[in-house]
Amino acid sequence: MRKDAIDESHELFLELARFVERVAAIARTGLAFKPDGYDSERYEELLHETAQLSAALARGGDADAEAIRKRWRADVIDGYDGYVTPGVGCGAIVFNPIGEVLMIKRPTGKWWYPGGFCDVGLSPAENAAKEAREETGLIVRPERLIAVIDSRKYGSPQRHIYTMLFYCVVVGGELRPSPLETLDARFFPLDALPRPLHREDSRWPALAREFHFEGRVEPYFDLLAAAPAGPH
Repeated sequence: MRKDAIDESHELFLELARFVERVAAIARTGLAFKPDGYDSERYEELLHETAQLSAALARGGDADAEAIRKRWRADVIDGYDGYVTPGVGCGAIVFNPIGEVLMIKRPTGKWWYPGGFCDVGLSPAENAAKEAREETGLIVRPERLIAVIDSRKYGSPQRHIYTMLFYCVVVGGELRPSPLETLDARFFPLDALPRPLHREDSRWPALAREFHFEGRVEPYFDLLAAAPAGPH
């Protein structure tokens, strides 16, 4: 198969995954606000159909589809609290005095910067500092927001996540990886990151370089796509 055909196939897969997640979210949110009546029947049908498609994308069968539907349905909460939104994560970009960046080896055996899902009751910066301390033993202070990263823009077909990435400085502690969350933690040059990475991605290393070495201060976010020209 030609490379351009493979790329097109991958793009189609990602778009279908995005479509499934979005329609399922609409159905679950609809059931949260309209748990009974005619509309709820339509939302139930949408949930069933998107579960079927989700299972098909994962090469699963009817039993897998039903398990997905039941999981989605069980997650529905009535009213405001049931509005389905993306997950929220945080990350800490930390450099040592010689310009190397902190990386952790996850239980999966893959390397990434310290981070995780945001806990309720803490600000994004507090969460980033907490994750760094728990995973590496270092006490860090977030100083700048580097980026708000949309997992969909990185081609991830998994759960839709917004990650807030912070530029942090070490203010205490010692490098002592958590045996529960981290297999290893070390500093590496940006041009010699360890492999395998959690995800192949050139954007965050480039941003880390700009913030640490080039004095960038304004955070990155994905700009809106240009709107199509309307009729004149």
